[in-house]
Amino acid sequence: SGLEPLRGSIIIEQIDLSLVGKHQSPTLKPTPPISCELVLPILDSIIEREGCALRHLQFPWSWRGKSIQFEQFLMRYNEMLNNR
Repeated sequence: SGLEPLRGSIIIEQIDLSLVGKHQSPTLKPTPPISCELVLPILDSIIEREGCALRHLQFPWSWRGKSIQFEQFLMRYNEMLNNR
């Protein structure tokens, strides 16, 4: 995955995976080939680190409601934010 260099980062503050610009429709045709299964372990490695600076994540619209792994990640991310 092209995000591999970010694995375990404690300094990154914002990640936008939505692949759309400001004020553009979040639905892309065709669906972008970004893989939830490959990206989530990298994001997990970031939010698990002590001192994680991540404050904002934006995801592809196509990931919403499609994967239990994605929903579970969102719960872990929100818990990390709430425990700061």
